Amino acid sequence: MGRVFLIAALLQFNGMLIGCGRFTNSTNDSLTSTDRVNVSAQSSSNSDHLAAQTLTNAARKDFRSARVADQPNARSPLGINLAGVVSYSTELPFVDVFKTSHTWFSNAEGASWAQGGPLALTREGWVASLRSGQYATTGLLDGGHYPTGNYTLLYDGQGQLDVTAMSGKGLTIVSQTPGRMVVKVTTEANGVQLNLRSTKVADPLRHIRFIMPGHETTYRTQPFNPAFLKLLSPFKVLRFMDWAGTNGSQLANWSDRTTPSFETQSAVHGVSLEYMIQLANTLHADPWFTIPIRANDDFVRQFATLVRDKLDPSLKVHIEYSNEVWNFGFEQATYAKDQGVKLGLDKDQYLAGAKYYSQRSVEIFKLFEQVFGGTSRLDRVIAGQSVNTWSGDQILAWKNASKHADSYAIAPYFDGREILLNPDKAAQIARMSQDQVLDILQADLRGAIKTNMVASANLARKYGLALKAYEGGQQLTSFQFGNDEPQITKLYSDVNRNPRMGDLYTEYLNNWKAAGGGLFNHYSDIGTPIKFGMWGALEYIGQDLKTAPKYQALRRYINANPTAK
Repeated sequence: MGRVFLIAALLQFNGMLIGCGRFTNSTNDSLTSTDRVNVSAQSSSNSDHLAAQTLTNAARKDFRSARVADQPNARSPLGINLAGVVSYSTELPFVDVFKTSHTWFSNAEGASWAQGGPLALTREGWVASLRSGQYATTGLLDGGHYPTGNYTLLYDGQGQLDVTAMSGKGLTIVSQTPGRMVVKVTTEANGVQLNLRSTKVADPLRHIRFIMPGHETTYRTQPFNPAFLKLLSPFKVLRFMDWAGTNGSQLANWSDRTTPSFETQSAVHGVSLEYMIQLANTLHADPWFTIPIRANDDFVRQFATLVRDKLDPSLKVHIEYSNEVWNFGFEQATYAKDQGVKLGLDKDQYLAGAKYYSQRSVEIFKLFEQVFGGTSRLDRVIAGQSVNTWSGDQILAWKNASKHADSYAIAPYFDGREILLNPDKAAQIARMSQDQVLDILQADLRGAIKTNMVASANLARKYGLALKAYEGGQQLTSFQFGNDEPQITKLYSDVNRNPRMGDLYTEYLNNWKAAGGGLFNHYSDIGTPIKFGMWGALEYIGQDLKTAPKYQALRRYINANPTAK
């Protein structure tokens, strides 16, 4: 077989990693804080708590009749990947920030952290009951950047809920009545911790909301942070890979998915599909969905049906099976290999996995076609590795998969990996200036990356497919550098803030277009630079755009390269 190129270490940790925020389990980095015991609990009839608000019929009709040309992203050539929804994210997509809270930790008086024993939870993750001495803890806003002011905390049911600052200062309870608190949060708080000390079994405390200042009267109909919406408005496509918790997903059955009524949208199975659809409708952006690797046919049909029924019909639906199924840094690659071997698709295990990915992709495409009544609203995406067109060729050729697809997608990251990602070069890198790092990156995008783009464009052209980038951008990481890691993390963070990085992005995107590339989805939108990657075009909401050269370059490219439609 041809040579298979794999990144030696898992470089892409998808922007948000366990342990990056302040609110973590110090005894268990996996953050498996409870053994879940599912019980039923009294459901609320309180109309104040609503599931994700889909568009009303009148609003949906207005959406459909709106002139597409009026949308700020109507002719944008770029899409963007959304960062994962976690408590320490600086993306802050929801005005109800409790939707980004961590799942409950089980604690007990006199016990070590998160050693309170199994929690009795409803299917949606709300605490149904507590044993004597037991309490449940969660946290939010621990990413270091958040709006300050008076937050409104709302809840249904009865119980005792304590609210404190993670730092021990910077938080004041302004007022408190049953079911409602006003909580003043300052920058000194460094995050908010909630302890549920007691709950009434017959009427458990549930449906907690923690509303950003100024949004108490609107959060039910507009759940998204206006600042978040504004920053995403230039992008034509939203790729929901991280929002869906795609990497390593164990989700197979539709009944197990996250719904809008869940305690948090940072649950193990990601954000609810309803919220993804609503965000796409709100921004008039085409959604790019990544179907979980284990999703059964019923899951796919119900997924497709919900999208068909709720998404603005003028929007295109991009469909991709999982994410980077070639990358054995992600569990889905092993799953595909095992399935391919079990089915006897090839004697070579790598090719067995590639062929399984190929044929399951086509099966999923056909299920969507059945639900949608054709392909006019669909973009059926098969993905491959940018540095290995041989494997892409195998995937596209298997059982004529290319004839059932519309696009071939790659992730042409630039990173100067022979030097800048090489652990053996740590001492050398630690002595580098920002310009020296940027020079290496420039040589990379002018050399190997440009060559790979052209080769991938030729492969797509061979099969009559459009070439797209499911991800891309710079890919500097520093976790691999041992004792030199802190110094190199700072260096690489500064490099990402250097105005020259914006110039590299412009050259990089121009090379992509010249090679024949079409839609390009940057990875990712917003995230704090850490040793596992400096992925965000922005570091946090509210950042001075003059200090965000990557975001500025993306905007310039959009303005300079409008699409035909």
